[in-house]
Amino acid sequence: PTLTDYCCSMAARKEDEFKSKLVADVFGKDNNGKVPMDKVMMLIWQFRDDPSVVQFMANFVTEHAGRRDVFDGIEFYLPQLAHMIIHLEANWNEAILERFALIIAQHSLHFALQLIWILQGAIEDYQPEMPNGEQNEDFHALYYTRCVKLLLNIERCVVYGTPRKHELQRLYEKGQITKKEYETMEQADRRFNAEQLSITQKELLKAGTFGGNLLYKRLVRTSCCSQKNWKTRYFAVSERMLFCYNVPPSSGGRLIRAMPLEGAAIMETPASDAKYDFMFEVHNLNYFFRMRASSDEERKRWIQVLEEERDSHNLYTYQVWSPVKTYAEGESEEEKAMGNYHRQSQLMQDLTPAQKARYDFLKNQRDFTRNLTNIAEELRFKERDERKVLAPKLVEDLGIPSCVYVPLCNSSDIWRRVHSLIAKDTRVFNTNERCPVVMYFLTRRGERMHHHRGGMKDVNLDVAEYLHLQYEVPDNAMAAINEEDSASLENSVVGGISGDDDLKPSSSVLWKDETSESKRNDLLSQEGDTSLIRDPHSFDRGRKTNEQLRNFMKENFVRIPSKIKARLPQKQKSLVGKLPLRTVPILENRNTDEEDDSKSVLSKTSGSIMVDGGVLVKVAHDGIDEESIKRATAFVCSGENWVKKSERMLTDALNEKIIDREATTEASGVMIKSNDDLRQEVFVMQMIHFYQSVFAKASLPIWLKTYRILSTSKDTGMIEFLLDATSIDSLKKSEMFPQSGSLREYFEMIYGPVESKSSKAAQRNFMLSLVGYSLVSYLLGLKDRHNGNIMIDVRGRLIFIDFGFAMGMAPGHEFSMERAPFKLTQDYVDVMGGPDSTCFAEFKRLFVAGFEAARANSQIALGLVEIMMYKSKYPCFSGPRYGGNQALIKFQNRLMLHTPDNDVSKKALGLIEVSMQHYGTWAYDRFQLYSNEYAM
Repeated sequence: PTLTDYCCSMAARKEDEFKSKLVADVFGKDNNGKVPMDKVMMLIWQFRDDPSVVQFMANFVTEHAGRRDVFDGIEFYLPQLAHMIIHLEANWNEAILERFALIIAQHSLHFALQLIWILQGAIEDYQPEMPNGEQNEDFHALYYTRCVKLLLNIERCVVYGTPRKHELQRLYEKGQITKKEYETMEQADRRFNAEQLSITQKELLKAGTFGGNLLYKRLVRTSCCSQKNWKTRYFAVSERMLFCYNVPPSSGGRLIRAMPLEGAAIMETPASDAKYDFMFEVHNLNYFFRMRASSDEERKRWIQVLEEERDSHNLYTYQVWSPVKTYAEGESEEEKAMGNYHRQSQLMQDLTPAQKARYDFLKNQRDFTRNLTNIAEELRFKERDERKVLAPKLVEDLGIPSCVYVPLCNSSDIWRRVHSLIAKDTRVFNTNERCPVVMYFLTRRGERMHHHRGGMKDVNLDVAEYLHLQYEVPDNAMAAINEEDSASLENSVVGGISGDDDLKPSSSVLWKDETSESKRNDLLSQEGDTSLIRDPHSFDRGRKTNEQLRNFMKENFVRIPSKIKARLPQKQKSLVGKLPLRTVPILENRNTDEEDDSKSVLSKTSGSIMVDGGVLVKVAHDGIDEESIKRATAFVCSGENWVKKSERMLTDALNEKIIDREATTEASGVMIKSNDDLRQEVFVMQMIHFYQSVFAKASLPIWLKTYRILSTSKDTGMIEFLLDATSIDSLKKSEMFPQSGSLREYFEMIYGPVESKSSKAAQRNFMLSLVGYSLVSYLLGLKDRHNGNIMIDVRGRLIFIDFGFAMGMAPGHEFSMERAPFKLTQDYVDVMGGPDSTCFAEFKRLFVAGFEAARANSQIALGLVEIMMYKSKYPCFSGPRYGGNQALIKFQNRLMLHTPDNDVSKKALGLIEVSMQHYGTWAYDRFQLYSNEYAM
């Protein structure tokens, strides 16, 4: 054998060992009842060529999805899950992951919304043409149609709900079935619902469709040299989609264009535009089709079929867009909209009260989110001087539906309903191409709700629980609520639950109680079919398995895939790979500076909070005295930190009678962005969050700030606003900043003499944050680190923002000046006391320890990158410079996986030496000073 053969053999062996280690850790290791979602996701990816394994893993996770820790894991890895559904599963014969996503979407409306927004971005990526009618170079027919159909299925899944849910819930509440029986039957109900909705591309081709040849002409030329001639194309109508092929699919036809029919305008071409006989057209917000039939009879038949398909189960109308005039003269916008409304009227009447409530919530939440981003989009076309004047007015005019929230959260995070907007505090940031807008909301929790059960108030209900209690109610109860006015509704609250119904608290049916799950009998006592898991000889003889697997196999009566069975660990053997495969529990408490007390209202907030008409103030304790914080606030927050600002907002709202004393009220800030693709930033923040969890698991005090980023489409989104922080650029441009421009002098001015308690605390805060961001900057290849993209808070901690250049992608590409492993300027070293100081020695120690921890957990990190890199459109993973496997290979090299363990510490210290006062860092800061006026 050649050297190449040997290398390939070794690579295959390592891959097989990795798979075996994954199986052993998920199913063979005692995980104390936990389901390691990081390894589950890696198992699905590693066995992506075997649908039986993927199906088994999906069913296994579904079994435990009712537990908060498992559901948190599902949501954390949603980017990877959605990426596999869109790009990987499209070519499978079974829609396994799609059905899994539909099941989970029925468990949490928030999860459904998050997946809808991911799909919306993918639809815009792969759509046949752009909104202006030009051909989309990235059009991918298979991915596009898959995303459209999945999005529509999620809408139906959420709105229509499961057939027997309310009946089962009632039986449980009356004590006629146990919680375990309720969970089992409801899960089967969700699975059945998902299977009915999902359909694969292969099944679609087998299904009956209406189709035929028509003459067709593109609205916009495909190139400047080509003519717009009428061409014969095969059109097919199926699954609420209109497909255009070059020849019939049965003859191997290639899909050229496609559009969703929901909300589409379908009509004969107006006489003013009809140059030929028998012309008709179909168009909606983003697509325009114009065709010619061979006769008037054929045209009418096509229009009838298209209208029937459009109106079948049409849930959400879409705004009609057309680049040319297609309506009759004198027809108003209201009349056009009324036509769509009448087409939906019968469907709306057929919805039950509970279904209508879920329909309204899903529509209102998406419309509200879209309206927020539309403000940023509208402002970016205005002159800079106009923006600051116009922004508060646009925010003030924004309508707020009765039940919406800011979706920068998890399903298990605290529910906060948006009550009102604080228009006067709206801020805009002027850039050449964008106009990010910071908006402030008043949110409420602990409001009385669920009136048909007598009402309840809980300030710590999470998002999934609240939405479950609010919308998963019997239709007779929802109808009663809809018919009552506010006075009678209040009476129903006072009246409480009737004595005839011995009901349990309904919130308990959503999440499983991890501590109270009963122990099951071991499978070793079972006997039966040798091919099924009921028989221990089929997989458990001589093998060590955990309780989760035994219970799952016992209760679900399914086969275990051979590739899983063969890799279950032997009882007398242990499998240890070259690198340990470790589970990383993802931190969900983002406020790492405070001790959390789940019984305290203040533990769930970041600023002031109003309870019973009084404002409670949350104060941090980290060794920095109040006077130092006041001085820092003057620089960083213009004299008003978030605690004081939120206190002012709440007090003003109470005095102006905008809010009352009936519920707990908080203020929150969000940055809205448009004309900016945030999906790569979402992924980078996920990786930063992962490494934050790695360092916490290793008991390292390394500090990183993780904040929420939500991409709602290809070019819109929202970001959690960073409190009590400003960019170093803004800080150094402050009139009061030391004239020398030295951060060291700033620290002494704000926090006192070097030996003071406050100064040492601030210095340590700075050092711990610098360690964290130095590590992730090196590991994730973060570039464009000028002082406009590095922030500092009132406690002296650095926070990195803007991750448009990651995984080695840099401004200037191969000509980039940022050649240092990470940014470590003389300014930073001086704040720590110089290269010979105790603080700098601690920086080096923690950097080495953090790098070793990251290296020890490298396999999961590599897996996350590999999944998102697959057929990716992220700039850091695509194009001739960064496409292929280049980003993954460079990531592996940065992790030093081939370096002997004894040499890792020395090489990590070498990274610090190279980074200190690197000329490229200085040159890039200098370039940004002259080109964009960012302070050095």
